[in-house]
Amino acid sequence: MRTLRTIAAVVLMLGFVVGSTYGQWGAPKMKVTVPFQFSIGQTTLSAGQYLITSLDDRVLVQEVGGRNNAITFADRRYGKVSEQNSRAIFDCYFGECFLSQVWFSGQEAGHTLPQSKRQIQLAKTSTGQQFALLGTTKPQS
Repeated sequence: MRTLRTIAAVVLMLGFVVGSTYGQWGAPKMKVTVPFQFSIGQTTLSAGQYLITSLDDRVLVQEVGGRNNAITFADRRYGKVSEQNSRAIFDCYFGECFLSQVWFSGQEAGHTLPQSKRQIQLAKTSTGQQFALLGTTKPQS
């Protein structure tokens, strides 16, 4: 009986791994080099090269070296993006930057990321600046 539970647990875990990988195959992706530290929700990420993936109602941000990762729910924002203009948009206040939007080339919609408490607090005291970094489209696997 214990062996049967172990086998069932292993099969279930493999299903999650395969399902997660399969779900990312056709997902829009971009690679972008971010020259400054930035935040997504409560997670602060260092400057570096990142792969940003759209997963329906979520955005996954992974450092190419694999050290830093973040995932967050995101709202869709409609407006066609040209074939060559994937971009990540950051809102910055007093040297603190937050990833606020991502747009993937050829897609009918981009994503707006939720503001953290810290970002809302800073936005009350300053209009801040917005920076757009162009990304390169990662070929579909």
